[in-house]
Amino acid sequence: MHATICDLITDLVQNSIEACATDIKLNVEETKTNLNVVIADNGKGMSTAVLEKAKDPFYSDGQKHKHRRVGLGLPFLFQTAEMTGGNAAIKSTEGVGTTVTFQFDPANVDLPMFGNFTMAAVTLMTYGFEGNLTIERSVDGAGYSISKMEVLDALGDLNDTENLILLKNYMASQEEEIKVL
Repeated sequence: MHATICDLITDLVQNSIEACATDIKLNVEETKTNLNVVIADNGKGMSTAVLEKAKDPFYSDGQKHKHRRVGLGLPFLFQTAEMTGGNAAIKSTEGVGTTVTFQFDPANVDLPMFGNFTMAAVTLMTYGFEGNLTIERSVDGAGYSISKMEVLDALGDLNDTENLILLKNYMASQEEEIKVL
């Protein structure tokens, strides 16, 4: 199981990156009674048969990680949904892309902590992939949107320490602003 919901989100977005997606959309919406997350990509997608296998923790296609024989991201997602009374779904079309959605009740005692979204977002923005990641985030109706392409245009190289600090500070300010309202 993942330590936080942000760990789970990071793992699922990494799946999109590893599926050769060039456009990934992450939407995280929190209210007092619901946490909704949608991760949609235009990666290689999966056939119906592979999609069913991907839900099995003892399945791995062996291509992403040559020596690993398990794939735990999706199984952990479905396990978390089941044990907290939430729900999760995955839709995929081979050659088109994949969409993962999940909803959790933030008041459920078994739900892992949400985690540090600022650090998760910075990590996701700095993954070394050629493509765009758009993050839409809201808490009780107040929100913001940011894309990797906008960040690159504004800051340039995300391997530069000063630029990383600027990105982290910006993301932290956005998180603070939506949680104060």
